[in-house]
Amino acid sequence: MAEETSTPKKIKRSTIVGLVFLVIFAAITVLGFVFHDELRSEDGWFNTYDTGIGFFNSILRLVPKIVTSIMILFLTLLVLYIVCTVIKKVFKGNPRRITIGKLVNSIFKVVVWVVCVIAILAAWGVNVAALVAGAGVLTLIIGLGMQSLIADVVAGIFLVCDGTLQVGDIVQIDGWRGEVQEIGIRNTKLINASGDIRVANNSTIKVFVNQSRVNSFPMVTIGVEYGEDLKRVEKVFEENRAAMRARLPLAVDDPRYLGVDSLDASSVNLLFAVHCKEGDFFQVQRDMKRELKLLFDANHINIPFPQVVINYRDAKN
Repeated sequence: MAEETSTPKKIKRSTIVGLVFLVIFAAITVLGFVFHDELRSEDGWFNTYDTGIGFFNSILRLVPKIVTSIMILFLTLLVLYIVCTVIKKVFKGNPRRITIGKLVNSIFKVVVWVVCVIAILAAWGVNVAALVAGAGVLTLIIGLGMQSLIADVVAGIFLVCDGTLQVGDIVQIDGWRGEVQEIGIRNTKLINASGDIRVANNSTIKVFVNQSRVNSFPMVTIGVEYGEDLKRVEKVFEENRAAMRARLPLAVDDPRYLGVDSLDASSVNLLFAVHCKEGDFFQVQRDMKRELKLLFDANHINIPFPQVVINYRDAKN
């Protein structure tokens, strides 16, 4: 009962503060539309009323600009929420659609926030036309020095359009194996089985191995003694592999014997394998080792281990 009563208290304080501000912004936006003439017209109350004190007059003159900025910010947040929700609903289902949806979502957010900043600056009397013209020249100058960023954006678009990389795929990039969590405008995020996240710039992803398009084939090597009858071992496995399959729920077919892998100093190493989904690779490999060990023990097939023979010298001699 104590745990049940403590659950509602786990709401984050930042979430509550955000909701309070959102409600305030919504109320100001509604009032801004209701008192549009008083705020915008030159003969409105905020622009004509004289308090007799210059400081308070200056504050009154700023109220329309502040209210307009809040209205623009609230409408931007509202548009982002609606459009991003629609994008998630439309681009759902298969991994390719989800990947395209996340990329479109990222690009849309950047465009909307840029428009929001320009609109707020215009509300404060900034010459937006001159600003945009100057920004064009500035963008050209910055673009020459930010070629890697542009390359990341272009590479990300091609990754998504080509369909070679999708959200949910398990890939290896520079020897690092993980699941694709997100393909953004600039970088791609991978998460491995330990929960570690790696962020790779899109332009640096030159060569990678996508392991999710076909079933994986985890292999297990088990050694037996040289004195074991190899034909008997093979027969035991063949007679029990269907039963092993029943105890391997993550496998997609029966385990199979691939033959003698190597002849080591003290063991004959046999190779076994089974097909499974890439996400289940390591678990199936562990389950296979367990089942083979139990099978060998039940049939008295010895698995060799390192041994040291010590000879004692006779002290009398």
